[in-house]
Amino acid sequence: MRSLRAGDELILHDVFGDISYKDVGIFFVGGAGVTPFIAIFKQLEKEKAIGSNKLISANKTKADIILEERFSALLGGNFINVLSRETVAGYEQGFVTAALIKRYIVDGQTGYVYLCGPDPMMAAVQGHLADLGIKGDFIVMEAF
Repeated sequence: MRSLRAGDELILHDVFGDISYKDVGIFFVGGAGVTPFIAIFKQLEKEKAIGSNKLISANKTKADIILEERFSALLGGNFINVLSRETVAGYEQGFVTAALIKRYIVDGQTGYVYLCGPDPMMAAVQGHLADLGIKGDFIVMEAF
């Protein structure tokens, strides 16, 4: 904004995005899809209410992971990273599949499922969730 000059054009639009925390669950994010959940996790941390929430973050490479150290410290073993273009010890490799989702569901319970990422990832994960019998009422999505 400080670099704007007289005559420059500034385009404003309505605010979008309205994802909110409902209760404990699993957060699936693709790359920058973590953005709407950063505020949720900050609030949960402030309230000392992280609980058993899990964050499954899908990225191409380790270097693409947003706030890795912060989420690792906050969530410990409940911060799972999936890398599609790189194999790194201690990280899942490939894509978010039904088998991967099933591995991180405890006693068949997911709680809520929060989802934000690129359209192809969101469509794939939604399909896996349906295959696993997770009802749409428990899926909270944000598109970007």
